[in-house]
Amino acid sequence: MIFDDLPFVVTERHSQTPSILHVVLRPLKQPLKYRAGQYVLLSDAEGTVPQRSFSIANAPRDGGDISLLVTKVPGGVTSSWVHDELRVGSIAPVAGPFGTFTQDLPVGRPTLHLAAGSGLGPILTLVEAALEQDVTSEITLLFSARTIADVYYQEVFAVWEARHSNFRFLRTLTRELGAPPLGRIPFLLPRLFPDLSSFSVFIAGGAGFVEACEESVTALGVPRTDVHTEAFFAEPHPWLSPAGAGRGLLG
Repeated sequence: MIFDDLPFVVTERHSQTPSILHVVLRPLKQPLKYRAGQYVLLSDAEGTVPQRSFSIANAPRDGGDISLLVTKVPGGVTSSWVHDELRVGSIAPVAGPFGTFTQDLPVGRPTLHLAAGSGLGPILTLVEAALEQDVTSEITLLFSARTIADVYYQEVFAVWEARHSNFRFLRTLTRELGAPPLGRIPFLLPRLFPDLSSFSVFIAGGAGFVEACEESVTALGVPRTDVHTEAFFAEPHPWLSPAGAGRGLLG
């Protein structure tokens, strides 16, 4: 299957954590039409870097800018290229969008969003899109990080909490002491949300994280049909993945 590439130019880049880079790209032709939660394929203009998939980390905007959160993977050719060589002014082809990790709006149920690492990317788009449409149901985002240095976008979440009384952001640390909550999300959930039967849940991150969280939320009453997952793994051709099996991000 062949997908058309659209040329984008890098307009911003800055580090979010020691391993995660935030890149903003602007279309040089028509804007990319996508739904919150989808992802794109990125490579270099010369075609020398393997094409890899990255979640769009912002809700659709009039100007067509898209943000990507790229984790530098040890030995990953494409992620290393993004971190070490992609600069403001660089031209990069983007293909897409792809993925079904989306949410119909408006929603009538409270939503719980669980993320780890750059899995925050697709979760950001879902939450931002819901808030932009003034969804009134409860929206909770619980982010898992190893240390406080790995927690990012806190300023954005503080603004969202100030503007939207139905939004709440929580973070947990797994390898460092600090203010609660602490520990891995699957073990925290029974204390934070003893009954999730009325919730829709969205989970994004590494495959192990997603699987453990999915087991935890279903044990707390969420029907399988209301659990939506986006598992990241090293997969060079995500469109060939079986339905529901996740998609590639790393490398």
